[in-house]
Amino acid sequence: MRRVVYALSLVLIFTIPWEGALQSGLGTIATVMGIVVTVLWVALIAMTGQIRRPITFLYVTCIFVFWIALTVFWSADPVNSMSAVLRWIESLVFTFTLWDLYRTRTEVLMGLQAYVLGSYVAIAGAFANYLGSHAFYTHYERFSPGNTNPDGYGFTVALGVPIACYLAAAPETSRRARAINLAYLPVGFVGIALSGTRTASVAAAVGLLFGLALLTRLKASTRIAVVALLASTMFVVLPIVQPLKSFQRLGTTGTDLSQGDLNGRTAQWAQGFVALSDHPFFGVGTDQYRSVNTLDKVAHNSYLSVMVELGLVGFAMFASILWIAFRYALIQPKWDRRFWVTLLAVWAIGASTLSYEHRKTTWLVLTLCVAAGSVVREPAPPEREEPDAFASVPVGVLGRSG
Repeated sequence: MRRVVYALSLVLIFTIPWEGALQSGLGTIATVMGIVVTVLWVALIAMTGQIRRPITFLYVTCIFVFWIALTVFWSADPVNSMSAVLRWIESLVFTFTLWDLYRTRTEVLMGLQAYVLGSYVAIAGAFANYLGSHAFYTHYERFSPGNTNPDGYGFTVALGVPIACYLAAAPETSRRARAINLAYLPVGFVGIALSGTRTASVAAAVGLLFGLALLTRLKASTRIAVVALLASTMFVVLPIVQPLKSFQRLGTTGTDLSQGDLNGRTAQWAQGFVALSDHPFFGVGTDQYRSVNTLDKVAHNSYLSVMVELGLVGFAMFASILWIAFRYALIQPKWDRRFWVTLLAVWAIGASTLSYEHRKTTWLVLTLCVAAGSVVREPAPPEREEPDAFASVPVGVLGRSG
């Protein structure tokens, strides 16, 4: 039973990067898969009477979500805030499910691989919209899968860059999977170019720096082959993406940071800080940032969004969660530590221009980081059943618990 739930959780992670491309009456494809996995996970707990012992990370997350629920009582729109609370509960259950199912290094690596494969699907969806001339923003010809916002899609692709680099260099990764992960780098470049997301380009560059550092772990001949392959691929890809307006938009990143208003974000951030000064401790209520700015937009900044909506009390809890995840990254071996710190940095950059605090992507990154650190701190008991049955699953990671 656990094998089935774990396999379906991999499918869930696989759907997260492209969840906005398919919608149903129940929500996105990831939402539907999340419901399926949750129901089976609860059934598994009922059948076995066992659940992995929670840790401080989970306790603080529970308190954080409880505080979010309390803000409904002073929200200007309690009905809308209650809908947001339900989304947060969904993220909380998702976090508990991942923590319970991902107990070994192999399981964590397979989860990361599922994310990279899902990102390939997201990029394919954006490319299909490009071929069909279905731009999300017609002025800059920015493309994304389905009706997904290009900013969120670009962020998703950027997160995949350090993950793909890490998996390509992991000793447990098969040769075929190593090729798949290395190929993600030029493909991801195309994906970000199609999105025209400037923050994603900066975040991906940080992830790529980690990939360059990883080259030192490879043999000299392999290092030369990888660099030659990537260079030749980029030589072919650049002429294709250069005419795109979305790609040309990436060239304005430096100017917009130094002279621009970050596409109108600074104005709404200023209004957010005014609201924070009026409601410093308790905030204005979850999902109420739109009510405190004349532009009727979300914060486009996860940190400010939490501060304004949940107050400094809520922000302190959110910051504690991020700090705990960072601490779990630091206790890991050298290259694992560098990877998780890089991945958290990429997330932090993306979260500075996106309201991503409640998204599955955020809690996937945080929970898998904590799960990976827990493998180092508390190795899994030897009697636990290992998931060797998944050796044939096309995620490319061989069965080794580390």
